[in-house]
Order: sequence, then C-alpha cells, then structure tokens
Amino acid sequence: MWDKVATFLSFSGIEDKTVWQDVILSSFLIPLVIFLGVKLSKWCNSIRPSRLIFKDYLSKNSFIYIFHSQMSGADDDWNFNKNQKYIARYPDPTPTDYAHLGIQKKLNIDPVSSGADSECVADIFNILGLIQKTKNIIIGDLINDWSIWSKPIFSVGFNPKTNKLIEKCDPIFFELSGTSLKVKNTNISYGSNLPDDAGVIQKTIDKDSGNPVFILAGIGTLGTSEAGFILKNNFIKLGKLFGNDPFCVFLTVKTNEGKNSALIRKIVPSPKWYRIFMFPILYFNFKNKDFFKY
Repeated sequence: MWDKVATFLSFSGIEDKTVWQDVILSSFLIPLVIFLGVKLSKWCNSIRPSRLIFKDYLSKNSFIYIFHSQMSGADDDWNFNKNQKYIARYPDPTPTDYAHLGIQKKLNIDPVSSGADSECVADIFNILGLIQKTKNIIIGDLINDWSIWSKPIFSVGFNPKTNKLIEKCDPIFFELSGTSLKVKNTNISYGSNLPDDAGVIQKTIDKDSGNPVFILAGIGTLGTSEAGFILKNNFIKLGKLFGNDPFCVFLTVKTNEGKNSALIRKIVPSPKWYRIFMFPILYFNFKNKDFFKY
C-alpha cells in the first residue's frame, strides 16, 4: 500500500515511502495527541480538590445564590418601621473632646446586614474567585428570591432561608438547640457562653432539586464570620477528604481573641475509604486531632 502511495505522490519529488509514512501518520497522530491532551487536562482540572468540592457550582452558565440575613427597622411591637433612623459614627474630635464622635444621618436604607454576615459573604466571593467562578453570582433577596431552591446556594447565618433549607436538605449533620450546636446523634455540643462562640459549615443537598447547598452559620456573630474564614482556609483539604460529598464542620472561636482563635472541633462524617487511601497523611493528621472522634 505504501508503495502505491509513494508512486501516487512522486510528482512532489519525494519517492521515499518512509517519508510519506511519517507525514501521514503524523497528520493523524498529532491532532489526536492534542485532543487527548486537552481532554486529560480538563479531566485533571475537574478532579482537583479545590474544584471538586464546588463541582456543581462551577458551570459557566450556572447561577449561584448567596443568601444572608436582611434586617429592617421595627417599632416597639416588632412591626416594620419604614421610617427607621440610622446613624453612621466616625471620629470627629473637638478642642475640648478628643474622643468626640460625629454622626452621619441615614434614613430608609432597609434592608441592612450585620458585619459578620458581610465578612462571611466576602470570604465566599474570595473562594469562588480562587476557583475561577466569577460570573452569575447573585446576592439573594429573602423576599424577592425566596422561591429560589433549584440553584446552587450558599446561606449565611441562621436566617429564615437557612432555617427552611435545614428542612429541605439532606443530610444535615447538626442540630441547633438554643445556644448550642450539637453533633447529631451524639452527646457532643458546642455553645456560645461568653467568651465562646460556635458555628458550622454544612455542605448538603436539596432533596427536591438535587442541587448543592452550603450553610455557613454561627450561634453568634463571630461564629458566622468564622465559618467563612475556616472554609476559605480549609476548602482544599476538605475537597481532598470529601470530594463532592456532603460533610459538616463544627468550629469554635473565642470572642475575646478574634479570628486567630478559630478552631475546627469536629468533622462529620468520616471520609470514604478511597479518599483516605488517596490522602492518608491529611486524614491521619485530622484524625490525630480527634476531628472524627464522636
């Protein structure tokens, strides 16, 4: 066959069939190698722990909703007050009072959010930026977007959306009981008695839509803020041990020491055996800290 090919192409001045063998085979092999290389690169990228943990959040066309507490002014009977007054304070020293604070008057700026929620939301945006998800990220409105359940969701704090998601999602590995967060089906709980606060990072699934949900919430404000901080600093490790599976991280923080005192206390459930096999050093590092001891 190759003799016939060389004869047919002899007008080019090249009659050596080995040359034509190399040319023709290369014309097929090079594109094939490039195609397989691109596919392999995409596959390797898709199973990176930093992206696998947010697998269902990363589609270019997918919309992500981030919900957090939205608060409005109320009167003494807890009725909505549309004329609620607010002030923004700032240093405004006078010759006789160096500690004097000036005020900037605000009116009709509802809804407002807490600083802790804002810090947690900022950490979520930072995480999404690190995994190259920068578009179609929406801050959900608790009223106008209440019916959004079939999209990937982050819910910050124990706001009404979070409370409803706890009902709609499975699994949920924690129980909220008064001022304590309990590891479900155990006697282990973490409270918010001063100076301590506690929080959770729960990855779960909406039972109706099958879409992923992250709940980042604390009993107090610092617990909520630290949930975002802990996730930002550990999402690659959690991706290694859990991949795209649900999990729950229990954390504590001391309100009189700030962010540097935030600690992971428990992680539920234990990772699957094959992920332990893939990342044994990380697993035993966590195991030695009693994260998986219930």
